[in-house]
Amino acid sequence: MSPSTMKAKPTSPGNLSQDKNFYIINALTLIAILGGTVFNPALPTISQVFNVSSEQVALVATLFQLPGAIVTPIFGVLADTFGRKQILVPSLLLFALGGMLSGFAQNFRSLLEWRVVQGIGTASLESLQLTIIGDLYRGRQLGAVMAFNAGLIGMSSALFPLIGGLLTGFSWRLPFMISFVAVPVALLVLFTLKLPKQQTNPQNFKLKPYLQNTWSSINNRQVLGLMFAVMIQFMLQVGTCLVYIPLLAGELGASAGFNGFLLASISISVAIVASQLGRITQKFSEIKLIKFSFILAALAFAIIPIIHNVWLLFIPILLIGASQGLAFPSTQALLAGLAAQESRAGFMAVNSTVQSWGQTLGPFLGSLIDIIWGTRIVFASSAIISLISLVIFHALLTTKKPSPSPSPDHPSVALNFVNAEQVNLGESFVEVPTVAEKPIARLFHIQSNKVIELPENFSLLRIGKPNRRSFPDIDLSALPNSDIVSRIHAEIKFEGGEYYIQDMGSSNGTYINKYPLLPGIWYKLKPGLTFSIGRRDAVSFKFQIA
Repeated sequence: MSPSTMKAKPTSPGNLSQDKNFYIINALTLIAILGGTVFNPALPTISQVFNVSSEQVALVATLFQLPGAIVTPIFGVLADTFGRKQILVPSLLLFALGGMLSGFAQNFRSLLEWRVVQGIGTASLESLQLTIIGDLYRGRQLGAVMAFNAGLIGMSSALFPLIGGLLTGFSWRLPFMISFVAVPVALLVLFTLKLPKQQTNPQNFKLKPYLQNTWSSINNRQVLGLMFAVMIQFMLQVGTCLVYIPLLAGELGASAGFNGFLLASISISVAIVASQLGRITQKFSEIKLIKFSFILAALAFAIIPIIHNVWLLFIPILLIGASQGLAFPSTQALLAGLAAQESRAGFMAVNSTVQSWGQTLGPFLGSLIDIIWGTRIVFASSAIISLISLVIFHALLTTKKPSPSPSPDHPSVALNFVNAEQVNLGESFVEVPTVAEKPIARLFHIQSNKVIELPENFSLLRIGKPNRRSFPDIDLSALPNSDIVSRIHAEIKFEGGEYYIQDMGSSNGTYINKYPLLPGIWYKLKPGLTFSIGRRDAVSFKFQIA
């Protein structure tokens, strides 16, 4: 058995501290962040050493991100075909080589060339570490790993610029030299990381069905809208924050070390807000939080051009960090679970490519604006881009209106009272019917021990509560906590022998195993799966086949 196809042993949520895979995945996360953050405080010094302008030195960031915008999908296909390790190990070694040689560069051109090499090595890291998380973990354990990983991203994004600023005080070359840490991580991936066996191998891999499967997961305006939001987030974060805030602070007399603290404060704000996201989402849906993040970012960027004291930059920077802390975890939560296992690396590679496009476009557009109008107008333009993006995101995420509801005379699906012991709440609840019986799908309401038996033959059922113009097929108005249920909250359909559910743009959202559904997308319902109408599990159902 090859190293990339070893059988991974499942771990329980309580013993992640003993899971070697968990530590290796987080090491990959740190490497993916390192190359794009640690050098930013050194940009003003690099500009002086090589006697280049602010728009030219921005290429150190732009050319590093450029390969990810081009080759990441290719790495995703290769990882699904040949295995995760076969792509990860060479990528880590290339990252280390490009970073080390960037630190030894004797002229600005060679620095840019080696940054491209390092960018190629980084291109697969972010998407593959998210892919591996999806490969190894499920349910509550997946949530625990993602939560820790998100916190690690925030804290490391804060720490690395600080380290970079301190190292730049000795030499601008040192922030690039620490890329060597990718070498021991590559050895850990090769010899210690254990991954589940992949279904796809080079002998039976077919490109066309693979691409069709991946495209079917993406070709939806809601998914495209979500990825658009991701691209804008990274465009503003990298293009405006990580590149032009140090340059503006340098104009105001800040040192490289101060720039490190300045950039670190962004990620500290991200980590603090992201850590409270569980509480925040009890009152606001993920989509509302993403929309609010655009407004918060626009306000922050609009403040920066009028600031002439470097210490006052901390105010908009903390607002920008809060915006990122709301938006990025929300977008990733909505994208979770949308890809099939056999094309997961390809799907996540597309997601990472969109991020790279944003990271590449940010410094590029910023440099154009800087050349024409100056550094401060870069921030004013970012405020305008945030507001325009809010409008586009809202348009893409607005779900189509549901078809006309039946008349009040149309019978609703009945709710039947049962004793709790009559219903098996186990994950594997499936009673095999006799030859004379037909399987009956039903929804078990966990809070009240009520059962909703779905009709034997139906194509579409609306879930909600009635008003004068809306009469859902499944009326939840009699259930406790029905105030969180929208008029037409969700829909269930039966097609091709399978059951599916979709959220209809409800105010409080729909969740499967505590993960939010992206409105307008059908998710498969499997026996034993739990879904919630609204947050806090106040109205929860277990889907069963009896």
